[in-house]
Amino acid sequence: MNGKKALTVVLVAFAWAWTAYECDTIGIDVFDMLLKRFPGQLWIMAAVLTYLTVVWMPKCLLTRAVMGIFMLIPAALFKFTRPNLPESGFAPVHVVVGLAYVLAVIGMYGMFYPWRIEAALRRLARRPPAPAEEEEKGGGKP
Repeated sequence: MNGKKALTVVLVAFAWAWTAYECDTIGIDVFDMLLKRFPGQLWIMAAVLTYLTVVWMPKCLLTRAVMGIFMLIPAALFKFTRPNLPESGFAPVHVVVGLAYVLAVIGMYGMFYPWRIEAALRRLARRPPAPAEEEEKGGGKP
């Protein structure tokens, strides 16, 4: 297994384990009724779903794993930011929460269209430098 494949499997496993943790600690009766019929059910499901995801969805898997993690960031962040939110007015924590939700929306889009995320990243990587950047490097005309 090469390095990229190993990283991908680790990220997929991390995303499924994080999802299991969130479902285990969220405290919604429906989740508790359906997903906690026997001890460790969520963690067994996370392991099985990791295997099935790697086997059945190999295309764009690294992108999907990262997008899955992006979707989970607000859930974890909310537990720490909620006590710090002011009752009125603006606080810097609002910017952090807003950015987390932007990442979540990007993650949702990327789960459905990972090839578009990869294409956008390739375009950004190939982008020629702006004229101001060329002048700073000495590539502009004298």
